[in-house]
Amino acid sequence: MGERVIIEVEGLVKHYSEVKAVDGVSFSVEEGEIFGLLGPNGAGKTTLMEILCGLRRFDSGKVTIRGFDLIKDSLKVRGLIGFCPQETLLYDLLNVRENFAFSASLYSLSSKKFKERVEFSSKFLGVGEFLNRRVQQLSGGMKRRANLAASIIQDPPIVILDEPTIGFDPNVKREFWELIKNLKGYGKTVVLSTHDMYEADEICDRVAIMDKGKIAALDKPHALKKTIGGEPSIRIRVKDSQTKKALSILEEYHGALRDNEVHISARNPWEIMTKVSSKLATKGVFTEKIEVVEPTLEDVFIKLTGRKLTEESE
Repeated sequence: MGERVIIEVEGLVKHYSEVKAVDGVSFSVEEGEIFGLLGPNGAGKTTLMEILCGLRRFDSGKVTIRGFDLIKDSLKVRGLIGFCPQETLLYDLLNVRENFAFSASLYSLSSKKFKERVEFSSKFLGVGEFLNRRVQQLSGGMKRRANLAASIIQDPPIVILDEPTIGFDPNVKREFWELIKNLKGYGKTVVLSTHDMYEADEICDRVAIMDKGKIAALDKPHALKKTIGGEPSIRIRVKDSQTKKALSILEEYHGALRDNEVHISARNPWEIMTKVSSKLATKGVFTEKIEVVEPTLEDVFIKLTGRKLTEESE
């Protein structure tokens, strides 16, 4: 195990009756990185994260956290991880500070350390403005921030987040992305699960793409898009009645129809985009929209599995 590796997972398997929720998964997480598990619902992400946190037993394999065996050294591992699940685990009738105090008591934090952690949460996680408000009075975004702060009150080196921004509107989601980046800037190692390709691309240093309990690919987002996602594409929209005609006119470019648009893959899309537009115009077909789109992690997932990332797993 390398000097910078903080989590090592080897051949992990977890069954639920006949279903393998986690099927021979192996990966490592380096200290100080944001590591993402990207996949649709049912891919095994939550089961894997609960195993890492010691909340769920596994059938075979090995997990090492900072050199400690997850099973044999469970008490030592416990203080190294802060787990923030999708559900808010705060008490509605207590205010935020009181919830923090309860969480701190589980780790026997001194009053000095507790004060330091509240100050940290106020500064880096933005909870200072509502410390004395009851949880039931908070907005969804505030609750999620408070939930995150409570889950890392003991100042763990590793933070595990299960679908941290699910249900957020785009603006709140981006604010939460900045909070996660702040954690990394403060020296934390972050492991998060998500089915949001933009989230994984925006904040993760490396991404493991999961499907049906297996890791299908693992690398930096830009490397995955470059090596697996394919070439950039030109996407052309014309009037519905002319879409098939446009495809026929552009036959030499081997285009395909998707979502009422003509898609053309090209290594040099900017060079041929003007030619494509002019060729259509000379045949009386005028474009309503023409754009160059770089490959995304969605394209990577489609290439690996044959279906969209947003589709529900059976």
